[in-house]
Amino acid sequence: MNNYVKTKNVKKASTFVLTTSILMSNVYPVFADTNTSKDEVVYVKLNNNGNVDNVYVVNSFDIKNGEKLVDYGVYSNVLNLSTNDKLNYSNDVVNANISDTNKKFYYQGDMKDCEIPWDIDIRYALDGKSISSEELAGNSGNLEISFDIKKNDTVDEVFFNNYALQISLTLDGDKCSDIIADGGTIASVGNNKTITYIKLAGEEASYTINSNVENFEMDSISFNGLNMDMNVDVNVDDMTSSFDTLVDAIDKLNDGASELKSGVDTYKNGVSTLYTGSSKLLEGVSSYKSGVNTLYTGSSKLQEGVSSYKSGVNSLDKGINSLQSGLNGYKDGVNSLYSNSQKLLEGAKSLNSGVKALESGVSSLNQGVNNLESGLNNLAYGSSSYKQNVNSYAQSVNQVVSALKSNLSEEQIEALNLDALVSGAQGLASAYENIDLGINNSKVGASSISDGAGSLANNIGTLSQGSNNLYSGIEALSSGSSALLSGINEIEGGASSLKNGSSTLVSGIDSIGEGVSALSKGTNELNSKTSNLPDEIDDKIDEMVSKYSNSDFNPVSFASEENTNVESVQFAIRTDAIKVKDEEKVEEEKVEEKNMWQLFTDLFKKGK
Repeated sequence: MNNYVKTKNVKKASTFVLTTSILMSNVYPVFADTNTSKDEVVYVKLNNNGNVDNVYVVNSFDIKNGEKLVDYGVYSNVLNLSTNDKLNYSNDVVNANISDTNKKFYYQGDMKDCEIPWDIDIRYALDGKSISSEELAGNSGNLEISFDIKKNDTVDEVFFNNYALQISLTLDGDKCSDIIADGGTIASVGNNKTITYIKLAGEEASYTINSNVENFEMDSISFNGLNMDMNVDVNVDDMTSSFDTLVDAIDKLNDGASELKSGVDTYKNGVSTLYTGSSKLLEGVSSYKSGVNTLYTGSSKLQEGVSSYKSGVNSLDKGINSLQSGLNGYKDGVNSLYSNSQKLLEGAKSLNSGVKALESGVSSLNQGVNNLESGLNNLAYGSSSYKQNVNSYAQSVNQVVSALKSNLSEEQIEALNLDALVSGAQGLASAYENIDLGINNSKVGASSISDGAGSLANNIGTLSQGSNNLYSGIEALSSGSSALLSGINEIEGGASSLKNGSSTLVSGIDSIGEGVSALSKGTNELNSKTSNLPDEIDDKIDEMVSKYSNSDFNPVSFASEENTNVESVQFAIRTDAIKVKDEEKVEEEKVEEKNMWQLFTDLFKKGK
């Protein structure tokens, strides 16, 4: 047996490529180890469009000395390639007696009107326009070579379904650049680029090669067919062990997604609570702002009342010069006014000093007695306006204190002594009733005033100053409440922004919740889809190995179905080369005797 491995004993995919390479380089057939077995190598010559020009078969045998050869085939001619024994061919039967036992026996049979298992269509386009191979030779531009390989239904499908094709072509690196061959393997051989495709058994295929070419020429394209017997030993457990880990990881991912969804739901509830709280805060700030506005309004009214009070005091200052009678009642009223005004503001002290000075200066009033009656009339006129102002002031204090109480805590109310403020205002109004009564009495007792009127007139300015001080304090209170109002506006704006922000946050959390729900649903579906993944992959691998191992395939003869002792059949298919025609005459070759090896190698040159 020769040093070649039989095709049916190929165990690894790499051996398939090695066998094909041997076929391409030396084109030796592969032999069997029984004496009666036969191997066939089918040589096919195509033109550059893929059409069949001619087909011949090289048949090889292991035959002992003296054994008779009997073989079948539809041939137009037969040729003994090994011995000088005569081959007899008649009625599609080849027979001969073989005399040499030291060598393999080969003979060639030329087939007539033969088709091959594959329809091969080769096309060329230069710069986007279709071109023939003859026109293409020597031209330049952007070249596209495309070819389709389909099943030939006129030939027994056993070859198309069980034989793979290795397609190979070589482009000259000096003439071709920017080569693109999608799906093909490009290998550098010196300066040349060899492009190889593998078309699996039972499948049709299309290939396209692009290149920029200059003075284009190309050697033959080869299509080498072998029975795809790949008994690959696949350890499925090793391949699927990592998928078990993947399935476990997906299961954990699904659990994590569920936990994430639960956490987001909890967070979403918290944000909703925040949004509700911020809304209530905004409502509270609005109420507080309303209270401050009320306070501000009340303080303004209080300031207006003090202004009126100041005006009334001025009127009192004018009328007091004529005061002659009723001083005792007036004194009691002023003392009561002083006592209650001191609770309102420190400015009441000035008023108290003025009243004491008024008391000590009563003796100076004698010189104004004559004008007392007129003064009392003026005083009565002024007293009416002053009384109205005092009553208005008392009402304003009540309003301010009520507004403050609605917005302050009990501790703040106690600290500010607001009740004392109300009491003082009410006392002021009550005191003025006594003043009013004293004025009326003064009209009756004007004749009893003899002293102090001048001194009272001189010191009444102190009372006016005290009222000014009171006015200033109330004005400061009004100003402070106005600054407070500005701060409340800012708080209200911040609360509004907080509400808007929390609303946006709620919206965002809703979106996140939807996304997490989708994620949880997706991981759950992924988990259910992948739980049986290792078993499915195991089945798929078994299916693929069964499809491509082809271990139970029994080769059949391409030459004739009468040949039942076929060990292997191989195909070596080649196109014409694309070359620029040489116009020079070629000297006639000398005829010389050729040995067997030269005759064998001439097989590859036939048809060129």
